[in-house]
Amino acid sequence: MPFIESEDRYQIHLLPNTLDDFVDEENPVRVIDAYVDILTLEELGFQVYSGSKAGQKPYRREELLKLYLYCYMNGIRSSRKMENETKRNMELMWLIGKLQPDHGTLSAFMKSNQTAIKKLFKEFTLMLKGFGLIDGQLVAIDGTKLKANCSKKKHFNDNIISKKLEQIDEKIDAYLRDFLTEDNRLKKKEITEKIAVYQERMHELQVMKQELKDTGESQICVTDPDAKSMKNNGKHEVCFNVQTAVDSKYKLIVDCDTVNDVNDQGQLSNMAKKTKQVFQGQKTTILADTAVRLNSRHRLY
Repeated sequence: MPFIESEDRYQIHLLPNTLDDFVDEENPVRVIDAYVDILTLEELGFQVYSGSKAGQKPYRREELLKLYLYCYMNGIRSSRKMENETKRNMELMWLIGKLQPDHGTLSAFMKSNQTAIKKLFKEFTLMLKGFGLIDGQLVAIDGTKLKANCSKKKHFNDNIISKKLEQIDEKIDAYLRDFLTEDNRLKKKEITEKIAVYQERMHELQVMKQELKDTGESQICVTDPDAKSMKNNGKHEVCFNVQTAVDSKYKLIVDCDTVNDVNDQGQLSNMAKKTKQVFQGQKTTILADTAVRLNSRHRLY
């Protein structure tokens, strides 16, 4: 045989492999399993079900949390992609016992337990401190821009809205002129329908313009209301500004925050206070680059 032969996929085994055989002892997925098993989710604020009520049986919250932690650790954030992974990922099959919750269930779990998950991450950080994996002697703070799920066509400011209103107004005027000179009845009906579409779009833009005026905001994103246009890698994109504090001992994250400030100015105070909440009563040296400036209205202790 000149080649290494693969196993016949239809071969029946007398002693089939267990799921545990596919996950080695040093696999990080075992850490997730052990960590979640020691948690009391109800005390952390998770919405927990007894499973004794009539109707469709719920999934255990522990299983869904394990799935989320595994997927996020591996860069899988879409609930639909998570659903697909449960059907093909052997590590995930081992972790949650071949359960296959649909994307609606996964999305609802995250939506219902956002506050509890934030508290869980806080507790995890304190656990790292207890194990001596972070010591708070030296902490570095910096920000990065993460692109939002919003195209430039869904981002508006007062200038963009004014230009689009002018363009639509010109389009409507042109169609009105065509309508007055057109004798064909079907063509007139087609022109009328197009004018109605532009008028509806004009109304939507006018509502956005008024909303910006009422809220005092300078821009608005249709799909991601909290995101803003920021300079990212030399070009303007609709992003979130993620601030992170990292401990120098093993380069582990102490805390993070997501803001929509277009730059890092004034974020040093915010992140330093979050860091001091973890390392209370001890002296901590905090580093930041020149982009993260201290807001003079705050003091650090």
